[in-house]
Amino acid sequence: MRKLFVTLLLGSAFLCPVASYAEGSYLKVGVGESTYAGFPVTTGIPTDSHRSAAAGFIAYGRTIAPNFSGEIGYIDFGASGAKLSDPSNSLVITDQLRTRSIYLAGIGDVPITSAVSFQGKLGMVMHHSNTRLAVSFLESSASAEATYRKTRALVGAGFKFQFSKEISGLVDYTYFGTAVDGTELSLLSAGLLFHF
Repeated sequence: MRKLFVTLLLGSAFLCPVASYAEGSYLKVGVGESTYAGFPVTTGIPTDSHRSAAAGFIAYGRTIAPNFSGEIGYIDFGASGAKLSDPSNSLVITDQLRTRSIYLAGIGDVPITSAVSFQGKLGMVMHHSNTRLAVSFLESSASAEATYRKTRALVGAGFKFQFSKEISGLVDYTYFGTAVDGTELSLLSAGLLFHF
């Protein structure tokens, strides 16, 4: 997946002279809180249906037209899990889900003031999710792992704050669709954009 991301990133940098009048490019980095809604999906462990995890992302964007950019990025949504234990018979069951994704999106800016703009995002995301179920009972243990790949639409909205010509900040919420059957992903994040 990392090789695919690097290939897409370089391809977008060199194959996008569509924007002959583009104002420039940017690198975006940030962190946030991802939500796995409907988790877990592989067991019937009684737990909250919404689990949160720390997430991080990096993206490359390029202005295609005034107030419109194309962006490609990589997100690690972090790992979320559930644990059920019964001390009386030493039974422990853990269920973990981790998703990493590559996305391609179009981003539109609607200026509110000279330093603040509203952003809308629409695109596609390719999820790569790993699940792990482990059962431990007395002295024995067993585990099972599975990998899922899904392509979904994404939609998001947020606010961009222009700090200087080279740096701006972003706060946004994005819905990434279903990563694994029954589990939906969303991300509330804050980031910095470095314009060049």
